[in-house]
Amino acid sequence: MTGTSLDWLVFGEDGARHIRPKGEMESSADNEQMLTANEHRMLPLLLSVAFIPLLDVVAAAGPGVENPLPFEIARLPFPRTWLDRLGVPDSAARFIDSRGDSMEPTIPDGAVCLVDTRVEHARKDGIYVLVDGPNVRIKRIAIGWQNSIVLISDNERYASETLSPPDAEALRVAGKVVWAGGEI
Repeated sequence: MTGTSLDWLVFGEDGARHIRPKGEMESSADNEQMLTANEHRMLPLLLSVAFIPLLDVVAAAGPGVENPLPFEIARLPFPRTWLDRLGVPDSAARFIDSRGDSMEPTIPDGAVCLVDTRVEHARKDGIYVLVDGPNVRIKRIAIGWQNSIVLISDNERYASETLSPPDAEALRVAGKVVWAGGEI
C-alpha cells in the first residue's frame, strides 16, 4: 500500500491500543497476532474506500475566492462504489470547499464538493469549478451568443452573468462538480 500502517489509519497512531485484563502481560507474539487480526478485519473496509485529497481550495458560489497556491491538506475517505457510479477514478477525484449561497439549493453554503479533475472543457448540464486568474468559482455554464459564456447560479436571487468571448477565453475549467453531499 502506502507504507502507512493500518493501525495508524484506523486508530490514528502507530500501534493499536489494546486493553488487557489487569495483570495480563502482552508478548510480542500476541502483538503480531493482534495486528494481523486487526489488519485482516479492517482490510475489506479499507479496500472499499478511496482516500481522496482535500485541497486547500475554497470555490465561491459567487464572485470568486482567491486561492494562490492550493495544496493537499488531508485525505478524506469516500466509498469506491460511489466513485464507480459517478464514473470518476480516484486518481482524478479531489475535494474542495465551497462558500456562498448562489448555487443553493444544489450546493449549500459550506459544502465539501467532489470534483472530477479530468474535465477541462465545459459541456451543458453540469456544474464546473472555474478559475479566472487567482479566483475560483463554482457555476453552471451555458454557451451564449457568439461564443460568449453564461455563468448561471441555481439560486433564483442571483442573475446570470454573461462573459464576452475575450473574458470567456481567460476562464479555465478546473473540473466538474459531481457530488456535494449527494450526487449532482
